[in-house]
Amino acid sequence: MYAKIISEFINRKKRENYEFAYIYLMKIKFSAIFLLAFLSMLFLIQELHDWAHVFASEWICGCFGTKTFDNWTLCENCDATGKILVLTTLAGPALTYSLVWIAWSLMGRIQPAGTKSFGFTLLFAANPFVNVLAAAGGGGDITEAMRKLYQKPDGSNHFVVSISSLIIVLILTIPPILRAINMIKGVKEKLILIPLFLLVPNLLEKLFVSKGMNWLLDQGFFQEEVFAGTPLLVVMWLFFLAIILLITYSSITNFVKKKERRNSLRI
Repeated sequence: MYAKIISEFINRKKRENYEFAYIYLMKIKFSAIFLLAFLSMLFLIQELHDWAHVFASEWICGCFGTKTFDNWTLCENCDATGKILVLTTLAGPALTYSLVWIAWSLMGRIQPAGTKSFGFTLLFAANPFVNVLAAAGGGGDITEAMRKLYQKPDGSNHFVVSISSLIIVLILTIPPILRAINMIKGVKEKLILIPLFLLVPNLLEKLFVSKGMNWLLDQGFFQEEVFAGTPLLVVMWLFFLAIILLITYSSITNFVKKKERRNSLRI
């Protein structure tokens, strides 16, 4: 009798432990539509990152500065001084890392395939690895904010502040990337896809936005200011990206397909 009760208890625990015990074969579905969706999300998040800086500066200073495609400034009449201005620097990464960790949650083990696919795309569209590279080189928003807050006037603790900033960035960045790596099955896929998604977004952003869109702005295309020291071309770009993302959204949820088959468990 006792042996039967113990056996039933063990079997029940096994079923609980293997409630989601499936072998998931992750199938990657690249397409021109997905590439368009990914690029629109990548560029849109970069724009929202900069707009977060702009609106934070307006909140603190009481006036809008200027914004181009990859640059923003405080307004000339800003009365705020001191460490409160650090909030303008942190507003951009606060938005970006919020999206990174939302992506982390969407790639959770029990999430459906479409949700995991969206989380995977969102993570790399947020371009997290560029923050690691910036911090490793002594730059980036987090490093700049840390210097404003903690670096001594004589710069004697410059190295400590830089290393601390890099550690913070790594803590905020590495776990979601590791989850994305774990989500993709197959060594070959990991060796190709992950480096591709880590490195290429930054190159695309520099090519299309820093070089291309800024070049158009310099040539005088829609250069008149329409909002908060922002040229019309910049505002048009923002809405264009949002529209393209809405049109191509379905390709994002279908990028990572999941084919299920049960594990052969003997309980």
